[in-house]
Amino acid sequence: MFFIILRAPDLALTQLAIETVSVALYLLCFYHLPKLKSRSEEEGEKFKVSNFIVALGVGSLVTLLALSVNGYNLFEPISTYYGDSYDLAGAANMVNAILADFRGFDTFLEIVVVAIAGLGVYALVRLRLEKRRGTDESQ
Repeated sequence: MFFIILRAPDLALTQLAIETVSVALYLLCFYHLPKLKSRSEEEGEKFKVSNFIVALGVGSLVTLLALSVNGYNLFEPISTYYGDSYDLAGAANMVNAILADFRGFDTFLEIVVVAIAGLGVYALVRLRLEKRRGTDESQ
């Protein structure tokens, strides 16, 4: 609804397609993963202090890096360029101007990639169904 209120239905469709394809791929991957038992199930759960210290250290380091990077501007911001989107592209919505006019070819290629991924998912599902039919008929 927010996309429609902000006059960006193309972004709503793109987001819907990407999320649909992503969920389908995740479900297919999870379905085909082997069922493994973890060591904790075999040996019983053990708390290891060394693992906790390494995890805490890595988490703290990544957090500090993310916070320190946020304070630096290495390049000149380009937000002023997109502020004139109505004058440059004739679009009232800045996001539509960026996607359709400034980066139109890039957006087109992203749509092609999503379409190819969707065809791949369709082919995998169809192959799986044909394989099941072949085993059902032979029995």
